[in-house]
Amino acid sequence: MVKVIASDMDGTFLDDNGAFDADQFQTQLDRLGEKGMRFISASSNQYQHLLGLFKDVSGPISYVCNNGALVIDERGVIIHEEIIDHLVLKKALDWILTEPSFAGAEVILVGRNGTYCNLPSESDRFVASKYFYENMQSMADLRLVFDSIYKIDITWEEGGVIKLQDEFNHQFSGRLNAISSGMNGLDIMVDGTDKLTGVEMLLDSWNLSWADVAAFGDNDNDFEMINAAGDGYAMKNSAPELLQKVENTTEYSNNDQGVQQKINDYLN
Repeated sequence: MVKVIASDMDGTFLDDNGAFDADQFQTQLDRLGEKGMRFISASSNQYQHLLGLFKDVSGPISYVCNNGALVIDERGVIIHEEIIDHLVLKKALDWILTEPSFAGAEVILVGRNGTYCNLPSESDRFVASKYFYENMQSMADLRLVFDSIYKIDITWEEGGVIKLQDEFNHQFSGRLNAISSGMNGLDIMVDGTDKLTGVEMLLDSWNLSWADVAAFGDNDNDFEMINAAGDGYAMKNSAPELLQKVENTTEYSNNDQGVQQKINDYLN
């Protein structure tokens, strides 16, 4: 029996306009609570952005943020955070900012106290990124940031990130790990950090197992979570790389509230 719903956000729970049926979800969240079931928002996004998504909904939601680098339970209590070692961060930034194949990339550091970007604040890409990151600051040199950093977010204007992912992971094997986040981007966290580890920490705190979980996602950074879940689904609209690896696919896409449709199935 499913006791936990763990869902990615962009391209999964949210439609292409970044929205969901809040009225329906409020009813669902109430019924989940009545049945002793739980909901986890498992995303590469930062905590403040995820809170904003659910501002019109009241009820217990747990958060796996920054691809597992920050885990917050339904009480709003931080139960885990994985900070990139400052010396490792500096070496990574030295490499990213000077490596020819990474030229032209937008680099964002997601920290405990803020987010920091290497692009000018008036640039179109900076403005577009502010949708996902609260209080983002433009920095001439990201190596001068002294916040505690959860994640490095790198995006390019054009695709082809898998080769760049492999290149980075070869360089920083055992220290950091880059994974495709969709939208021509890579998320870089401490090696061994992902949505699977984040959800697992919540499950341990609830004395539940992966057999109790239904998980949903649309990109490579969701694979481990989906693969571990007792009931794991790639969205109908998922990236081809994920669809090739996951057996179960949702009947409806994110634009047809595919996850919310499945939640109704679990509640009936």
